[in-house]
Amino acid sequence: DGMLASRASVAPCRATLRVRTTRVPLRSGVLVRAAGNSGPSLGRVLVLGGTGFVGSKICQEALDAGYDVVSVSRRGTPPDAGSSGASDILKNVDWRVGDATNPATALDILGEGEPFVGVIHAVGMLLASDWNQFASGSGSVPDKNATYDLITRVTAFNAADATIACVGRSQGIKGSDGTNSIDDAETKTVSPPPFVFVSAAEAKWDFKAPVPWLEEYLVAKRAVEKRLTQLNSENKLRASWLRPSLVYTFDKPAALPAVAAFTIGNLIGLPFVDKPVTVDTLAKAAVRAIGDGATSGVLDWKEMERLAGE
Repeated sequence: DGMLASRASVAPCRATLRVRTTRVPLRSGVLVRAAGNSGPSLGRVLVLGGTGFVGSKICQEALDAGYDVVSVSRRGTPPDAGSSGASDILKNVDWRVGDATNPATALDILGEGEPFVGVIHAVGMLLASDWNQFASGSGSVPDKNATYDLITRVTAFNAADATIACVGRSQGIKGSDGTNSIDDAETKTVSPPPFVFVSAAEAKWDFKAPVPWLEEYLVAKRAVEKRLTQLNSENKLRASWLRPSLVYTFDKPAALPAVAAFTIGNLIGLPFVDKPVTVDTLAKAAVRAIGDGATSGVLDWKEMERLAGE
């Protein structure tokens, strides 16, 4: 079943007030993908929050898979993206500085140039204070007015709405003259555009979190999941939401004791304890969910490992 797209049902892919994002060049010349991916691009993917611990790995994985990647975030680039030791592939992301809480930001990026084939939302904040720089894998410090609702729900709603408005339209809803247009009287049928949201395993809890900040964090995650469930049921998106517990990498050994504890807890069947996943597994699953044409809904650690292994 496809999504019916017509002039009456598709919102304009443009902002009322245009907001320019700023490109951050790291390398002169034409952007290239990973070595060994010299064939045609699979299309452009927008990653929101691409400078974070999870987001930057998603950018790398998408490039390695053959996509061209545009990232938008407050910082523009990861802290080490321009260093001599940074991955060469990471330098090939089209980095943008922009405010995802403004609905015009995603609309303007998705409506420009070559069409996009999907959107991944990896904007996140574990602690709404300066302490986040110690809890975050990327050392991010939130803005003073940051809240879980603003950073998670508002940015995800903006991105989802922009995806519906722009991605399906830009992938070839043809008018009778063969141009990309929705002004043709004949209704065209296209598949709903893919959208991936990085949620949290604890969003499935049916009880209140033991500390207020965690409850606020989960309320925002659940609000996005509820909205994406609705958009899936209306066939406006093919949305997936990943539910990791701890996300880790062996490059950051300080987190490994907690990872070991969670892994053992999951193995012995402790309630509400999910197996941690590596950031590589999460990133591969996110990119696979964009491109496989079928994945949607909840992706727990088992589904992430399955997708990452395909």
